[in-house]
Amino acid sequence: MEETARPKWMRSSKGAPFTGIGSLEADILAVVWQHDQTTVRRVYETLLERRQIAYTTVMTVMNNLVKKHLLVQDRSHIAYVYSPAIPGREVVQTVLESVVDRLLTGDYNVAVSQLLKLDRELTPEETAELRAWVRERFAA
Repeated sequence: MEETARPKWMRSSKGAPFTGIGSLEADILAVVWQHDQTTVRRVYETLLERRQIAYTTVMTVMNNLVKKHLLVQDRSHIAYVYSPAIPGREVVQTVLESVVDRLLTGDYNVAVSQLLKLDRELTPEETAELRAWVRERFAA
């Protein structure tokens, strides 16, 4: 994926080079996707149940996610309301494609094998057969 073709959130010059999303950003996005609309306070309280974190850290990261066009900020309320700018499924797809492209040099057979926790790598033929079976089985 060329740098100019990548979504803005994938062009981070720091942080996770393979995904463009850091660990805390991923945790925050998961909370926002779970609630669809939320506040910094709600995200902070959810994360605080799992680990020690400062409210201002959550607020800063959420504002950074707005700048990356991953969250939308509604300032019309006393407490700003945040919602996803991009569906979670689309972000996950882009991240997985980036990891496969960079770490596995585009070898989706290895990626599928890993995701399915298989003991061996699938052949291209097995991957194609699995893809066809899934499409047939889960077609709308």
